Amino acid sequence: MTHLARRIDSYRLRLVLGYVIVVSVLAGAWAWSLYGPLTDTIIEQQQAHLQSVAQAGVLVVAESSAAPEQTVSRLVARTDLRMTIIAADGTVLADSEGDPAVMGNHGDRPEIIAALAGNVGRDVRRSATQGIEQMYVAVPATYNGQRVALRVSESLARIQELSADARKTGLLLLALSVVLALAVAVRSATSTARPVERLADAACAMAAGDLTSSVPAELGALEPLSAALAQLRAQMRTRIGELESEQRSLRTVLDGLDDAVLLLDGRQIRLMNRATSTMFRTSSEDIRGRRIDDVGLPASLSAAIIDALSSSTPVVREIGPDPLQRYLRMTVVPLDAAERAGRHLVVVADITDRMRLDSVRRDFVANASHELKTPTTGILLLAESAAHAASDGDTTQALAFLGQIQAEAARLRQLVLDLLDLSRLEGTTSEGSLTDMRQAIDLALAAHRRAANTRNLSLDADLLAVENMDVYVHTDSTDVAVVLDNLLANAIAYTESGGVKITVFADTDSVTLSVTDTGIGIPPEDLPRVFERFYRVDRARTRESGGTGLGLTLVRHVVERTGGSLEIVSEPGSGTTVRVTLPRAL
Repeated sequence: MTHLARRIDSYRLRLVLGYVIVVSVLAGAWAWSLYGPLTDTIIEQQQAHLQSVAQAGVLVVAESSAAPEQTVSRLVARTDLRMTIIAADGTVLADSEGDPAVMGNHGDRPEIIAALAGNVGRDVRRSATQGIEQMYVAVPATYNGQRVALRVSESLARIQELSADARKTGLLLLALSVVLALAVAVRSATSTARPVERLADAACAMAAGDLTSSVPAELGALEPLSAALAQLRAQMRTRIGELESEQRSLRTVLDGLDDAVLLLDGRQIRLMNRATSTMFRTSSEDIRGRRIDDVGLPASLSAAIIDALSSSTPVVREIGPDPLQRYLRMTVVPLDAAERAGRHLVVVADITDRMRLDSVRRDFVANASHELKTPTTGILLLAESAAHAASDGDTTQALAFLGQIQAEAARLRQLVLDLLDLSRLEGTTSEGSLTDMRQAIDLALAAHRRAANTRNLSLDADLLAVENMDVYVHTDSTDVAVVLDNLLANAIAYTESGGVKITVFADTDSVTLSVTDTGIGIPPEDLPRVFERFYRVDRARTRESGGTGLGLTLVRHVVERTGGSLEIVSEPGSGTTVRVTLPRAL
């Protein structure tokens, strides 16, 4: 037992001596490093730090819409750093501490030359503007689509101060290490490794994304590491919270857009909004992370996007129709023009409604031009014929031509009035307008009584369902007159015998007006189109009656802008009934 104890003590002594020797060697190397490579290492680390700050600033400057002076000042706010943006010709565009207008050309600075050449430039020299030793790091950047250099600098005095503090701390730790070496050597390996293992476990948990577990508060040499890990954990939680908040805000904004928005990294989709799923009938899980040409987009759209990725400038292109008969406007904006296969923002807008509206407007202009051309041409020909008849002394024929001219002029006037009514009805509605339906019907019957008598037709109104009731509607009186005049004019024009009747019904919310005739009716194939502009079921009869083809279109516009409903029921040979429902005013 004594021999064994001596061997154990000897082993412990040798272990302690060996540990002391190792510590001594390391201490000597440590002391040498504190006075030799430490400063160089700190300089290298600071240069790497400045490079990281500069590269982060590149992204902010490229995407910021603020003035460059505000951007660089914000980037280095509350720091000892100085940030400068230099154009390709050496002109200073912005500086966080000085006025660019009074600063000289920086095109001859070594770090600027390297940055404008596409590399990371570094230099240590006395500043010409401040007269102190400075360390400079410049990186290539892009501002307003042009290559610039973004430079970050720091005073060497600060670096030397950091070096002195690090050296002092290092010496202190060295002294503590030597003093504690014997005590540490005596302690078992397990007890020695225990604090490191706890910190390692905490670091591994942080690396795995668990920022809720606490960092053990160790003492001694591991105390700075423990504090640094705790501070790092707190900073990571704060930064991740901020990033998540910004990401939620960005997601809310993107999801609120009607246009599809995609962020591409090369050809791979990194981000998309909700409108993309709606527009292309797919989920974000099916699209995110896949290539743009492999997610089922219309072939014409994906081909256009891929073609636009090779451009260094924004590309806008209209595509369509796709298999779903949609017209799309694609906008592809490069986010980093310096990289040919970098990130791109793709915005796809559905312009189908706009294209259809443009088509409707073109058709309307063409139809209106044709309709106006016909009576004006007839008037010119009839006027020429009347002039010839008058010159030949044929007064009877000349008067006949003048009568036809008058009829064509009246038709032209009615067409112009209908076009004016159509333009008015496509505008905004007048708020608070009320119309008495009884009075409007009386005026309409009086206006069309003569035309009905001329064709030996009866024209009357059935108001028994609303007897002893006030019947007002939330509609302008002019609009009601347009409805009644056009419905009565059509009914009289297409009725050979019998008559036309207006019937009124009312409930709490609405008033229903029915105009029924005993006319020729409308073929079933024409019913879906009778409310289109310039559409005529019987063109010959319409021309004889002076119709313009806009009557039922005007009725439809009145009903739509008042929030009512419109229904037409007809059977060839048995007549037609048009029902108009308008909101009632109580």
